[in-house]
Amino acid sequence: MKSTTFAVIGAAALALSPIGSTVAAACTPSGPFEAGVNFGSWCQQGWINFYWSQHGMYQEAWDEGFGYHDPCNLSLPLGRTFNALQVLNYAAPVDATSTGDFSGNILRWGGNFAIREIDELTASCSTASRAYTVYAPFVNHYTELRLPAFYNENVVQRAATILHEARHADYCGHNGNDGFNPCPSGSDSCDESFDNGCWESTGRGATGYQALWLWWFTVEADATHGTTVMKDMARIEANRIFNTMFDENPCFNITGTGQIVGTC
Repeated sequence: MKSTTFAVIGAAALALSPIGSTVAAACTPSGPFEAGVNFGSWCQQGWINFYWSQHGMYQEAWDEGFGYHDPCNLSLPLGRTFNALQVLNYAAPVDATSTGDFSGNILRWGGNFAIREIDELTASCSTASRAYTVYAPFVNHYTELRLPAFYNENVVQRAATILHEARHADYCGHNGNDGFNPCPSGSDSCDESFDNGCWESTGRGATGYQALWLWWFTVEADATHGTTVMKDMARIEANRIFNTMFDENPCFNITGTGQIVGTC
């Protein structure tokens, strides 16, 4: 993990050298103001420094209108990213005690997993997908959030997308939609099954992690993050994934309380 600490709020821009291989391209990303999740209580210097450092973020990837000089603005990509990181790290009823705490379920340790696995969190104007992660041997590793992640996803979806990409950074590429029994969506982001989703290794894949986190959010997100609206967002997105993003149909959806309902 990179250890650069940078005071974004209330400080003049510093000349940081680009670390990753992507930079914020010349576009003007902006959208309607996104409702924050307990945003005011953490959008302050200490927490900005923490996320900036832990996710290997740097100026060139978040400048040029992406929010580097206005990181609490929830109309811009950087503010929306910080908002999603707040949800990913603090939605559990009992928060992790440190960045090394991986006890409990994925709702509790998902943020720590993203901190551990993502080397550099960058942004771009691309509309090719929600996000993209480079993790091959002998190349610079980075995770790039793209315009659809900022403006076509709600904050819960975006948090789950960051976790999805963290699983890629953990050397797990999708093994679904491989020509035999393809997933209903036909997407390159499909996994073989809910429990089997990696080409390079065994175990649950990136899309499986994403769906599982959304499921646990639906079940037990705390009162601050788990409002009726937020939990409904999570349930809808989890069921979309269950219905379309696995070659082997899991044959269930979840209810508003997280209970399983058979679909096959």
